[in-house]
Amino acid sequence: MGAKSAGRLSYSIQKLLEHWKDQTVDQINDVSVRKFWKDSPRKRSSCRRDLNDLKAAVNHSSAMKRLIPFDFPALPKGGQPRQRWLTQEEYVRLFWAAGFEYRSKFTLRLFLLIAYYTGARKGAIMELEWSQIDFETGMLNFNKEGAEFDDEEDEEGGKPRAHIPMPPELERHLKRRFDKYGSETNYVFHQKHKPKQQVKSINKSFRKAVERAGLQLTGKLRVTPHTLRHTRVSLLVQAGEKIQDVSEYMAMSFQTLEKVYAHHNKDHIKEMAARLGRSQKVRNKI
Repeated sequence: MGAKSAGRLSYSIQKLLEHWKDQTVDQINDVSVRKFWKDSPRKRSSCRRDLNDLKAAVNHSSAMKRLIPFDFPALPKGGQPRQRWLTQEEYVRLFWAAGFEYRSKFTLRLFLLIAYYTGARKGAIMELEWSQIDFETGMLNFNKEGAEFDDEEDEEGGKPRAHIPMPPELERHLKRRFDKYGSETNYVFHQKHKPKQQVKSINKSFRKAVERAGLQLTGKLRVTPHTLRHTRVSLLVQAGEKIQDVSEYMAMSFQTLEKVYAHHNKDHIKEMAARLGRSQKVRNKI
């Protein structure tokens, strides 16, 4: 288990202990589980992960004969994952708006390019170093040494990061950036005039660009950096790419893809069938 995963698990245990305190295992029941779900200020996905950690610990102890086996209470149903994704036109507007962020456009536009072409998570992108990019083989490895798992809170949990071939347009852009700054710093994201100073966050400038582009900052359709991950997956599925290939490219579980994105593929097939119906009508000769 990596340091980040261990840290997340430790935090999860802390939240569980705050709720159950000194109660015994037999007091883990439907009522106490629902109360934990209701009272916790954390995201629903985080609460569900906490309860899954507790369930795994109980099952392990039962298997090791440290506890008398019992049926763990059913977990509350989580809400449907947000499926907000950007159209091509919306992405162009966002990229255009990023150009007005004078102090941060140098890094924000680069972030938008990498996120759009790879669909990687924000943390994996912002931590990139030039040593993770191989221009000879055209491969981009988001697995930074010592940080092989991504613990950002989303529906997938901690998953290995992607190691993928770079799309040509992205590779050309990164190569130009490397030729200009690679000899001065190993950070892909750095201050323009202070290359040795790493930029760790684009949150503030991203929100400003979203607002300038006329996109939503609140509600179910709000646009966040993670929206770009949804966008890349959705566009790949809509293009008819195989789910297995998308899963490998995105370092995303097959189950998550099926659950969250498979409807895009079905919608695409329905549109194709409708086009066939319009263009290849058969006259009724009976």
